[in-house]
Parts: sequence; C-alpha cells; structure tokens
Amino acid sequence: MKRAEQILGILLLLFSIFIGYQCTLIESGTEFGMGPAFLPFWLSVGLGITSLIFLVRAVVLPAAKFAPVFCPDRAGGLRVFLVSLAYLISIALMKPLGIPLALGIIAATTMPVLGARNWKVVALTALLTPLVIWAVFGRLLNVSLHMGVLEDVLPLY
Repeated sequence: MKRAEQILGILLLLFSIFIGYQCTLIESGTEFGMGPAFLPFWLSVGLGITSLIFLVRAVVLPAAKFAPVFCPDRAGGLRVFLVSLAYLISIALMKPLGIPLALGIIAATTMPVLGARNWKVVALTALLTPLVIWAVFGRLLNVSLHMGVLEDVLPLY
C-alpha cells in the first residue's frame, strides 16, 4: 500500500496544480478580486498542501506502518455506492430544480449515509445549504447560477 499512496499523492498533487492553473485563466471582474475562480483556486491550493503532506508521509514512513491491502467491507462499499447514487441523482436534478436545491439534496442524502444520526441537523443543513449557496455565489460573488424553480423566490440580481 505504500506504493499506492505514493502514486495517489503524486496524482493528487498534479491534479491540484492543473486545477490551480486553470483557475488562473478565468477572469475575475469583481471589485474584491473574488469571482468564479476564487473558490476553486483556493481549494486547489488546499488540495496541493494536503497531497504534499500525504506524499511526504508515504515516502518517509516505513512500509510496516501501512495497511497491507485496501479492501472495504460490505458496509463501506454500500456507503460508497449510495453516496455516488445521491450525487448522480442530484446532477440529474440540477436542470429542473437548480443548483442550490440539488446541493441541498446532496447534503440531505449523504449526511445520513456517512453517519449523521441527528435528523434535526440533517434537516437544518439541507435547508440552509441552498440559502448559503445563493447568498455566497449569487449575491456576494455575482456568479450566475441556474436557480431552477427558485428563480422567482431567490433572484440573483
């Protein structure tokens, strides 16, 4: 597994560099210098730092510190399948419902699968996610979002 983690660290580092470079090609026309590339750029920086730490750990630590193989149990495989299914359904719903509502659905469906047991927290997160997405991207960053059914309720401009 040590070799696999080294390869994964290198791939994640290259991916973060690629995303960071692509973000520099996007024009940012807002008064604060924040635009469509702001969040992806800083996420790529965070991914780059994390992948460097991951890579250094994989190089420095002895092979005995790593698990011999990676094979998720049945419950883990089911969680991966359910989260992937939730993302695919949300992507399919982005056109009719809009991006904020689809992301709220992702939050509502993946939190219980990943272990959230407090239904009040899940419901609150599912309700606040579309509002926060609209406030940050639609109002603060002036990013044009597809609002779907919320177009008349939460106008962008």
